[in-house]
Amino acid sequence: MRKYKKICLAAVTAAVCLAAAGCSAKDAPSTAPRAAYTELRDPVVEPDTTGAEIELLNMENPREYCYSSRNADMVFERKDGVWVDMTDASIPINQEKFQAMADNFLKLRAVSKVENPGDLSSYGLDKPSYTLLVTDEEKGEAYIAVGNQDADGNYYATLDERNVYVIKKETVESMDFEYDPLVVRDSLDLTVAASDMKKAIVKKGNKTVTYKSSDTEAMTRIANGLSKLKPTIYSTFNATAQELTSAEISKELRMELNAEFLVDGEAQSITIYVGTFADAGGERRYVQLEGSQMISEVDSTIISDLLNLTEEESVI
Repeated sequence: MRKYKKICLAAVTAAVCLAAAGCSAKDAPSTAPRAAYTELRDPVVEPDTTGAEIELLNMENPREYCYSSRNADMVFERKDGVWVDMTDASIPINQEKFQAMADNFLKLRAVSKVENPGDLSSYGLDKPSYTLLVTDEEKGEAYIAVGNQDADGNYYATLDERNVYVIKKETVESMDFEYDPLVVRDSLDLTVAASDMKKAIVKKGNKTVTYKSSDTEAMTRIANGLSKLKPTIYSTFNATAQELTSAEISKELRMELNAEFLVDGEAQSITIYVGTFADAGGERRYVQLEGSQMISEVDSTIISDLLNLTEEESVI
């Protein structure tokens, strides 16, 4: 008898806990495998040394690669054969793209050498437009200053503040200051029909709504939102607690979708966190994919479908 009492007590306790948490079996997130995320990678542009025959550098074991414009500083280092951002090593850098970009200066070639260059200010090298500091394990450090363009659009450069060379404009323009193209970004590329939807749980504040496959109108909107949710704009690649709170994607502030659907007959699931509006006009909202550290900005109309929002909930 005591054994059965213990079993009953455990069952009652579990029920009370579920009630206190505001959830029920139907509100439980899907346990199906998570749908695969898409990795966005910008195309690799290999160095073009055509017409540049003068070898200035040939660094094959680089350790640091830092480059600057008058508005931005980019600092990277190579650890165990992998390029990382010195300011945040957790951000996934596109290794192939970065290496191709870096090779433009690690293996720097010049089109020509300026004879008797005179004053460096004549070439904009007293106040360079760009500077680079590259370090090689074996060959040490090299400082490169890039100044004005010549009549052909190529750039003047110096490595020692005495000799002046002309380097290809493609070499200089290979430096990427936008940052996003250097990162492997988390995104989605799903194609989901309403008939593929098995279950969807939408949480908005203290309210949780569970939709079944028979909820055709809601599932059509949610499937449409999932199919159109393809993030390409990012506000941060490694969100801090402060950034999550500011975007209202922290656990206590966010809206949430957990959906289960069929892909080629196999059940998959996804959880998506949605925050506040990312712009004053209410055209975009902050979004985070579960398991990703990145926060993206997504068209508000897509989010309205994704969460089956009312018209009132869809505007600022």
